[in-house]
Amino acid sequence: MLDIIGHKQVTDFFAKVIENDNLSHAYCFTGPKSVGKLKVAQHLAAQILNIAEDKLFSSPDFILVEQIIKEKTGKLSKDIGVDQIRKSISFLNRSSFSKDGYKVAIIDRADLLNISASNAFLKTLEEPRSKTILFLIVEDDNKLLATIRSRCQTIHFSLVADDDIKSYLETLSLLEEKKNIILKQSCGLAGLAVQLATDEEFYKNYFEEVTRFNNIFGKYFYEKLQLVEDLFGDKTDHIQARNNLIRVLNIWQMQLHLLLKENSINNKLFLNIYNSIKQANKLLLQNVHPRLLVENILLQII
Repeated sequence: MLDIIGHKQVTDFFAKVIENDNLSHAYCFTGPKSVGKLKVAQHLAAQILNIAEDKLFSSPDFILVEQIIKEKTGKLSKDIGVDQIRKSISFLNRSSFSKDGYKVAIIDRADLLNISASNAFLKTLEEPRSKTILFLIVEDDNKLLATIRSRCQTIHFSLVADDDIKSYLETLSLLEEKKNIILKQSCGLAGLAVQLATDEEFYKNYFEEVTRFNNIFGKYFYEKLQLVEDLFGDKTDHIQARNNLIRVLNIWQMQLHLLLKENSINNKLFLNIYNSIKQANKLLLQNVHPRLLVENILLQII
């Protein structure tokens, strides 16, 4: 398994906590997407369970709760439902397979817990069973119920230093040019750097979006529409299509910051595009028609 990139302050804190057997019942890891929160949580779960990290998902004392594909429809669920939480609660209530050992659960994207799931989960937080550890992974902890947030110890994750990402890239057999591209594009997001460095398909798709965004500038509006038309092609799975569009807009947002850093756009243009992307990401979660939101962004890109 890959070593942790950066986040030394977090890992040092938990090293002392684990050594002193002073773990809290629940932790909320909050910070930017792809910064490495889930990776750190999995690393800590393996330490707590005293197993190798590559054996974590086969451990009977570990469970990962996440957004799933529904069996009946084959489509991505829009949230994390109460049945998933009840299953995790049942898991946590069972005795550990190791004598006096821990049970560990990670809830990835815990902000997707629906109301019923949140209320069911809250009971577990209010009456925690001993030797159970919960990690909640979110980009913004304010999206959690306040009653849930107040019962977790919040750990904030910051962007990783370029030197840490560069050190990781130097361990890989990649061309220097590709390493420099990945370092630039990752913008302090360790998880993104790992994906770009180790997943060729992800790398290809990512830079297709980078190229698309850069090609939008200076085009007539009808030409811009032609460039983004494939974003609206999937009519079968609206949740997956929405998530894909959010992924694309996140890439656009990162490219926008890089353009500003390189003085390739002025502050006014940057703010116009940035605010339109930010608003689109927010309204997509409220089921506003995606085409209208993207067209508004295109109007800002000149």
